[in-house]
Amino acid sequence: MSRAVSVSLQKGGVGKTTLAINLADALAARGNDVLLVDLDQQGNATEGVGLKAQYESDEENIGDVLTDDDPLDVREVVQSREQFDVLPSHVDLDDIEDRVRNSTFGVLWVRRRIVEPLLGEDYDYIVIDSPPSLGPLSDAALIGTGNVVVPLLMSEPSVSGFERMYEQQVGPIRREVDLDILAIVPNDLTGNNEERRIIQNLEESPFEPFLPAFARSELFDDSNSKGPGIRHRIAFSRAWRDGKTLREFDPENDMLERLDQLAAIVERGGVDDA
Repeated sequence: MSRAVSVSLQKGGVGKTTLAINLADALAARGNDVLLVDLDQQGNATEGVGLKAQYESDEENIGDVLTDDDPLDVREVVQSREQFDVLPSHVDLDDIEDRVRNSTFGVLWVRRRIVEPLLGEDYDYIVIDSPPSLGPLSDAALIGTGNVVVPLLMSEPSVSGFERMYEQQVGPIRREVDLDILAIVPNDLTGNNEERRIIQNLEESPFEPFLPAFARSELFDDSNSKGPGIRHRIAFSRAWRDGKTLREFDPENDMLERLDQLAAIVERGGVDDA
């Protein structure tokens, strides 16, 4: 079954872009045709897959797809990579967000111009790296995909950011259209007691069903485990610096297994839909 998913949290610095890039890569490694869409105005996903030049290009770009005036076919601006394709961000994305905000049906453009034409036709999975803030582009990503993976640092500011996102964005959208949380992913963990406490709090909260098996607190005490969540590995930042996925940069990295497990969750449509 084909599926689109947004990787989203309304707080920066949580590893959102790194997770989006490597989720797209993990889905592709499982034999799927995958498109990574960079809707973040900073263009970090675009740079992180080696397409920095496209971010500042004068050529046709994502802004020509998300417009009221004779929109361009999205296929014209998709860039090919060896493992998966990319719809790059652009330096003018702030102006594009204003178009979305000021157009009556602008919030539906991601669904109508990107997801619906491509999903199931050209691609099995579409992964969107959403902006790290509330706004029309972030709303458009969630409405367009109908699914979200939430990366969380195990810190109070990160969890508070998710709570705000759930109350101010996910809840209101769910009252109008379907929107499923596929997984909450503890990210960039080092193994300290604060991380343990926050994961345990999540396990005792209404969000417990969205925690993957690889993110459970019991793994802190499992001598055969690396510990829960996506662990801190310097290879993630070095791979981004080189414009590569983790798999391309370090094909033996121990976090590739966790990313594969997350890709399987996206394929299934949720943590508990085995």
